[in-house]
Amino acid sequence: MQAFSEFRHMDSAFWAMIKYVSETLGYTLRRQGVVRTYSINEIDSLLSQNGIVVDYEMIELAKQYFDMRADLLNNTVRHNLMNATEAQDLFERLYSIHHDNNFKCKLPMNKQKGPMKQVAYFTAIINIIAEDTLRHSAVYDGSLGFNDDPRGLVYVFDDNNHIIGASSRRFDGAYPNILNPRIVWEIKEYYYATTFGSRVADGVYETQLDGYEFRDISQRSGKPITHVFFLDAYKTWWEDGKSYLCRIIDILNSGLVDEVIVGREVFNRWPELLASIIEE
Repeated sequence: MQAFSEFRHMDSAFWAMIKYVSETLGYTLRRQGVVRTYSINEIDSLLSQNGIVVDYEMIELAKQYFDMRADLLNNTVRHNLMNATEAQDLFERLYSIHHDNNFKCKLPMNKQKGPMKQVAYFTAIINIIAEDTLRHSAVYDGSLGFNDDPRGLVYVFDDNNHIIGASSRRFDGAYPNILNPRIVWEIKEYYYATTFGSRVADGVYETQLDGYEFRDISQRSGKPITHVFFLDAYKTWWEDGKSYLCRIIDILNSGLVDEVIVGREVFNRWPELLASIIEE
């Protein structure tokens, strides 16, 4: 899932207004269980009543954005999200590829206890698809070819090997590695979460801060790093966290993350995106 092309060049003032309207009027229609949009009159009245000056053209653009955000979340993202049983089923279909071809990528366990301690299905799916994509590429040399379990921060060096940037936290994967990566990704799968807690919310804010860091590093180094945000778990993100899905779409469209890949979308978009990076 990529940003809407219509809003790629909107400035920070536009996105501040998007946040203000969303937070003040509410992200969802709770009784209907959907993400809401707003009329031009609702937006204009809210801003006017609070003494906020915004050009009418900007209000029209905001209305267009809210409509597109609601349509994307209600009609596409919602249906791509999986529960644990669905993710397990799709992982098991891919597992034979991993087993029969002696794949090297890790299939990590989640951090749950007791009966809920299982393979981290979404992470395992992402890893298997990544290795399969690399094995079918022209650069495949017999090695794993990507870092499926980074144990350090991302560092960026210039052509003279001067260090010019670093991430503040670790990611869940990188290609080809965490030193001068061309693509990094983080994964938020919460199949067994019972509530939308602060840990989930903090992860969204961390992603936004990561985006500012990578923007700064790319501007100074001339070396863009594609930043991908994977997420899944129907209950966590749709039933309990629709407002945070809205925030994630805002982060995507404001340019602080390059791609958001949701649930089932991983099977089509992830190999396509990774192959395009490998072939550059």
